[in-house]
Amino acid sequence: MINFASIFTSIITSFVISKAIQWLAPKPELPDFTQDADAQGVLVNKQSNNANIPVIYGKRLVGGTRVFLETSGADNQYLYGALVLCEGEINAITKIKVDDADVTFDGAFADGSQITSDDTRFGDTITIQPFYGTDGQSASGLLTTLTNWTSDHKLSGLCYIAFRIKWDADKYSNIPKIQAEVEGKKVQTINSDLTINPATYSTNPVFCLMDYLTNTRYGKGINLGDLDVQSFYDASQIAINKSYPTQVVEQSIFLIVMQSLIQVKKL
Repeated sequence: MINFASIFTSIITSFVISKAIQWLAPKPELPDFTQDADAQGVLVNKQSNNANIPVIYGKRLVGGTRVFLETSGADNQYLYGALVLCEGEINAITKIKVDDADVTFDGAFADGSQITSDDTRFGDTITIQPFYGTDGQSASGLLTTLTNWTSDHKLSGLCYIAFRIKWDADKYSNIPKIQAEVEGKKVQTINSDLTINPATYSTNPVFCLMDYLTNTRYGKGINLGDLDVQSFYDASQIAINKSYPTQVVEQSIFLIVMQSLIQVKKL
């Protein structure tokens, strides 16, 4: 039976040993740019058909991987594309940025719904259709107008943005960079009676860790029955501070939250 304490101890021990090796091993003095480079890499738009797909827990601003680009219309005035953000199913997309500017739209972000920009900088030149990454999601109606994107192109289980951008030389000088603020992966949570809830949005790091350990697609694929669920529930409560302010009703405030993007290839 795998309990939370043993996993946490293993993580901390591995971290301490790796740091100790770094301290002891001689190395040339180089600028420490790894963390900044990784952070920048999370925000850029990459072009690939075999890049690793990250997992987002909590809320993060991210770029993505362009897996499809095509022009259409008179004089190729429209650029169509699909930008994969992360593994699904996520909870929501709360913001879209284009070329580092927040963009306003004529409607709310919703899974599978098309909305068009209504923006002082970009006007109505941007149409997007976000998909939150359910296993049963349908193909994009925005992209299936093209011959090279069919009803079989569903990107099942992946959160992505289908987009169409109308060329305007006053607004764009190149393929625009698109970023999204994502409320990430829905995860299972545990009740006090140790029953398991259906997946929902949570920033509790214990439930996020449990998701990674049990997920068969990007995680370790451990059977939930092999985990000491009681220890995971107990640990999840440590992340919550029970406070009793002037209100009569007890409030729960998270002391520790998960706001992370995990590059699975690095685990």
